[in-house]
Amino acid sequence: MSSPVDQLTGTGAEFRPAGALTDLNQALAAYNGPWNLKLAAHLLRRAGFGGSPADVGSVAAAGMSTSVERLIHFGPDSLPTQPDGDISYDFSPTADPKQRQRAFLATQMWFANRCLQTPDPLRERMVYFWSNHFTSGLGQDGITPQQTVNQYNLFNRYALGNYGELTHEISKDGAMLLYLNNAQNRRQHPNENYARELMELFTMGVGNYAEEDVRESARAFTGWTVIRKQGDAVTFLPQLHDDGSKTFLGHTGNFMGDDIVDIIMQQPATARFMVHKFARAFIYDNPEPELVDALAERYRASNYDTAKLMGVILRSNIFYSDRAYRALMKSPLELVIGAHKTLGATQIEPAALAAVARMGQVVMQPPNVAGWPGGALWLNTGTLFARVNYLNQLALSKGGPAAAAPAGGDMMMAMVNNPAAAMRMGANIGDPTQWMAGVSATDPTAVTDRVLWMSVQADATPQQRQTILSYLSTDASGAMAPLSMENLDEKVRGAMSLAFALPTYQLA
Repeated sequence: MSSPVDQLTGTGAEFRPAGALTDLNQALAAYNGPWNLKLAAHLLRRAGFGGSPADVGSVAAAGMSTSVERLIHFGPDSLPTQPDGDISYDFSPTADPKQRQRAFLATQMWFANRCLQTPDPLRERMVYFWSNHFTSGLGQDGITPQQTVNQYNLFNRYALGNYGELTHEISKDGAMLLYLNNAQNRRQHPNENYARELMELFTMGVGNYAEEDVRESARAFTGWTVIRKQGDAVTFLPQLHDDGSKTFLGHTGNFMGDDIVDIIMQQPATARFMVHKFARAFIYDNPEPELVDALAERYRASNYDTAKLMGVILRSNIFYSDRAYRALMKSPLELVIGAHKTLGATQIEPAALAAVARMGQVVMQPPNVAGWPGGALWLNTGTLFARVNYLNQLALSKGGPAAAAPAGGDMMMAMVNNPAAAMRMGANIGDPTQWMAGVSATDPTAVTDRVLWMSVQADATPQQRQTILSYLSTDASGAMAPLSMENLDEKVRGAMSLAFALPTYQLA
C-alpha cells in the first residue's frame, strides 16, 4: 500500500510492505526466534549505519537482547565534539572566502567521521534522525558552523533522552532561533514561523491546532535572540517578551515558550505524530495506524522516553519480520557510511561528501524545514547512477600517499586550495586480501560467497551470484581464467563493485 507525496511536508511516496499486521500484541512482543548474521546485519543497518563483517559477527554472537542493550546504553563519548581546524565564520564583506569553505568542510567531515568511527552507532543514528526532524541548515539564514556543531552536540546529549526536554532545548538553540526567525520574534511584531513549524512539523502535525493557536504561541516565544557581538550568545530579553495573557489549545495563562511546549506534550496527537516518524525511520514506510497508536500509547506513557521506545522497536517481532527486512531505502549518507564500514575504512575521504551531494543529500543541509523526505524519493535515474558510480570508485580505491592526505585543519586547507587533488584522494579502505581472510584466494566460488556475505549477507538471486562468479572465473575477453595472487586484488575489487551495484544493497 502506498501513499501520495505531500508537497508541503515532503512526506509520502511511502510503500508499506506486502502482507498484513494480523496480531498487534505479537508484533510488538520481543523477538525470540532464530538469531543469525542476516538479522545482526539488519539491526546494525537500522540502528546505525551498517557494520563491518567483524561488527556483524560480534552482534550475531552476542544475541538480539544483549546487542540491543549495548546499542541503547551508550558508553562515554570518546570522539571529538568539535571539528578539527578553524571553523570560525566571518560575515564581513572582507572575509576570506576560502576560510568559509574550510569551516564548512571541516564541520561536514566532522559529522561524517563521527558516523563512521563511533563505537555507539545508535547514538549517531539518532543525531542524524533528530537533525532531520528539528531541521536547520549549515550556512543557511546566518547559521555558522559552530552553531551547527552546537546543535548536533545537543542532539547527541538527547539522542535517546526525553523528547519533551529536547523540544524545550531546541526552542532555545541558536541555530534554530535563526533558521525559523524566532531570534526576531518581538512583542511589537510577533514572528509566527517557529510557532507554526513547532506544531506542524516538530510535534503534532497538521489538523491538530488552529491559526489562533499559532498566533498565541508566537507571542509566548517572544524575547529570545542571538547576539552576534557576544559570540552568538543565546539570550532572553524580558523587555522584548509579550507578557500578556494567551490562550493556547484551550489553556489560558501568561505563557512563555516552555509553557507552550508543556501543553503540546499533553496532546495525544503529539505522541502519534512522533511515533509515525520513528516507525517510518526504523521499521517500514506507511506504518499501519494501529501500529502507530500502540507505539504512541507506550511513548506517551513513558513521558516520551526515547530509549524505552527504541527498546520496544529494536526488540520487536515486527522489526525482525520479513515485511520489515530490507524494506527501507538507504539515504545517501547511510549508503556511503555503510560501504566504508563494509570495506574496513577508518575515515571518510573528501570525495565522499561530494558523492553524497550528487546522490541528492548535502550533509548537514536539509533542503527545507520538512527535512529530507526519504523513501523512494531518494532514487531516480540520476541519483542511482551517482550511487553505483561512487560505490564502484570506492571498491577500486587504493588510497593515496600519506602526503596527499594531511589531517584535520590541514586537510581542509588542502581541499579548498586544491579541490581537484582532494577529490582524487582515495579512501583508506582495507586491502582485498584482508576481506578474503580465511578464504581460498584461488577458489572463485569461495570468493563469490565471501563478497556477497560482506556486501548483502548473501541476499542475492542465483543469477546475480552467477554474474559475480563468472566475472571472477574469466578474463576481459570472456575466456576462462583462474584466480591467482597476481589478479586477486583487481578481481576482488571488481566483484565487490558488482555486489554494491545490486538493488539489494540500496535497501536498509
